[in-house]
Amino acid sequence: MPGGSSSAAGGSRSASIPGLVLNYILGRNGYSVIESAEVDEENGGDDIDSGDELLSEESSKRVDIPEDAYGAAILAFVRDVPLLCRRSKIAEDVYELAVWSCAFAVVLLVSNLVLQCSILMYVYHYVVALDIAHVQLRYRDFRRHVFDPAGAFQDNLWPDYAHRDELCQIAMWNRPFYYSVLFCWSLVMIIEIKKSEELIRHIWKVPTCDEPSQMLIKTEKSQFVIAFTRWTRFCIMGTVGIPKIGISITLLWLGCEWLSATIKFESLVMNTVAMAFIVNIDEILFEAVLPRAHRNDVENIDFLMPKTTAVDEDYLLQKKRKSYRKSLFYMVLLVAFVLLYGEWVQDVLPEDIRFVRAKCQDVIASDQPFCNGWTWYLRGKASALKCFPFPSPQDSDATNFLAEQGR
Repeated sequence: MPGGSSSAAGGSRSASIPGLVLNYILGRNGYSVIESAEVDEENGGDDIDSGDELLSEESSKRVDIPEDAYGAAILAFVRDVPLLCRRSKIAEDVYELAVWSCAFAVVLLVSNLVLQCSILMYVYHYVVALDIAHVQLRYRDFRRHVFDPAGAFQDNLWPDYAHRDELCQIAMWNRPFYYSVLFCWSLVMIIEIKKSEELIRHIWKVPTCDEPSQMLIKTEKSQFVIAFTRWTRFCIMGTVGIPKIGISITLLWLGCEWLSATIKFESLVMNTVAMAFIVNIDEILFEAVLPRAHRNDVENIDFLMPKTTAVDEDYLLQKKRKSYRKSLFYMVLLVAFVLLYGEWVQDVLPEDIRFVRAKCQDVIASDQPFCNGWTWYLRGKASALKCFPFPSPQDSDATNFLAEQGR
């Protein structure tokens, strides 16, 4: 941090064992402490005397806070909760507004966590588990009727197997299609996991202060989080950071299980869309529940993070290389997860489901369109009649005869 506060922050870090540990984990500028400053009692402690000296827009970089239920919770922790704790020092109308704002943020956060967790639980017990049981029963019936006791496939029994059409609707036998859908679903969830990881990292990197009044600075149009008290950081991490990334990881796994148990090819895409709905609950609640003024407050609050003092061309190149390495790491991790899950981890069906690929391709081929090509207008009326002929005179006479008999 710039100015005279840097030495104070460095002294606090050296005297703090947790600070040394966090610096080791998060890097050189990962964790710092802002010493107490005098609070302007006349203004109720809203501002600190040297707030701009501690951290300012010019000496810092701006990091967005998410505009969802979690962002509203961060705003409540750094702005509204400190006001509620100093009721005797602030005006009555300011206190009342802080009560409303804090109440809406708490209700929104609790509702979001309850909805996301309960829907995850209900989806598993009433949808995913039932689909897994259904597809396992179908595959067990196939093994029981088309294999001999030694485990050898009986080609002569396959054409007469009554449920072969249903068996061939299991998506896992078509590995390229199955892996493509798993990869797309994992891409959707890796976005949420990256956002959660970045939010947790930013929460840890925000400096630590001693007084709640030092957490926030205000400009004409914006508010900036420049520090957290230790309890505020602990509460935000426990109610925002950890639940957010935990729900994302759980949803990634649950979605893979559901897609593996899909019993119809068209359901693969629909199930992916349905699972993505759970991801957006926090944003839906944010838009539906909070009044516009509160949403604007969340939109206008950001983190102010300390900038690196020496910014030269080498530093910028190093930063770009680091960003590419990070993206490459996530992509390698994503591909490795999809292959590891599909081949060794999934517990829906055994690996030999791919054995029916050749058999099922013949079944699927028999249900392909029997008329293909250009549109009927370009191909002409005669071509349409070949594919969709009208009844012949003999068919018409027979139809009329049966109709008269029915009378």
